[in-house]
Amino acid sequence: MDWPLKTLANLLGISIQQLQRYEKGVNKISASLLYEMAKIFHMDISCFFEAYHDEKIPEKIPKTLWNLLVIEDNPNDEFLLRKALQDFPREISISSLNEGQSAVNFFRALSNKDITPIPKPDLIFLDLHLPDMKGLDILKDIKRRRYLQDIPIIVLTNSLNVEDKAETYHLQASGFIRKSFSYEEFKTQLHRTLNYWIETVELPEAE
Repeated sequence: MDWPLKTLANLLGISIQQLQRYEKGVNKISASLLYEMAKIFHMDISCFFEAYHDEKIPEKIPKTLWNLLVIEDNPNDEFLLRKALQDFPREISISSLNEGQSAVNFFRALSNKDITPIPKPDLIFLDLHLPDMKGLDILKDIKRRRYLQDIPIIVLTNSLNVEDKAETYHLQASGFIRKSFSYEEFKTQLHRTLNYWIETVELPEAE
């Protein structure tokens, strides 16, 4: 095919001088440039590379069920959270623990790969103020367990204390949400949070 050097250089995104150096064998052509040339000339890329196989990468099967864990002692807040997520457009399963020690025992069992009635969560909503333990202590306990460190933890709280927020992020929480007095606003907060962690980012695969 009789291509003007200027046309070919433009298609490859390089200068004419650089293309001439490739033509004279002064510079070695990179694999990526060979690939671009193969596409331009509609050639089989295997003619450039030894042992090349144009195999299609299997599509990743999307996760169908997301397991959420709510650590919350207030039954009214838990009810509102469950209600707010009823019409979330992805299939989710919500489990709950109402005491700090119960949560610690659960995470200890998960770290030891014990069988538990609650599945390993993909995301955790954690209240800061529990009757028997501070939420920050639970957060600290989770983050020291390597098997659980990748789980996003979103703190839900009524606290207006800026130190609570600072300490939450210092302990590597993934979010800090103040519970709104408006149900619709609270619902919007939760849906935005799940949209980010489920639809937008890509989390590590569960072991």
